Amino acid sequence: MAEQKSSLVLQWISLIALVVLLLGSFTWMMAPVVKVPTAKEIAAEIQIPEDQEVDLTVIETRLTDIETTLNEDEKWEDEAEALATEEWEDRDYKDLYEAIDELYENIDDRDDIDYVTIKSEKVVSFDTDDKDATVVQEVKVKYEDEFGNDKKVYLTITTTIEDGKIEDQEIEATD
Repeated sequence: MAEQKSSLVLQWISLIALVVLLLGSFTWMMAPVVKVPTAKEIAAEIQIPEDQEVDLTVIETRLTDIETTLNEDEKWEDEAEALATEEWEDRDYKDLYEAIDELYENIDDRDDIDYVTIKSEKVVSFDTDDKDATVVQEVKVKYEDEFGNDKKVYLTITTTIEDGKIEDQEIEATD
């Protein structure tokens, strides 16, 4: 009978261990619960001081200064482009005539230039305060050659302006 008692005790211990293991395994496998706050809860935690004022006049003044500077820069760029154009238009396209004569050797007179069209122009560098600039213009020139034929050539004109005056102007054939 002692043997039976010890066998019965072992069975009960095994049964209890099995129940504990089964219950424990279910709790081990359950995912932990994480509480994530909602947007309303987060917003409720944010505290904004009500007595603090923001002075926007400094920002407005700075924006006005920037706008003024940009307007001055744009005005100088426009003025530099006009100066460059006036230079090669001067005396009925004298500089363009001389450049075409040197580059192509087939024009008789500057009166043979029918028209000049600016294809593109940009100020590649400038200093508004010193009135310095470098203007690059690409132009199309239609003229009559020495045999009476209509010709079109494309030229690149690079004008250097210093202290608001034309310092140099180079005219090259555009490929």
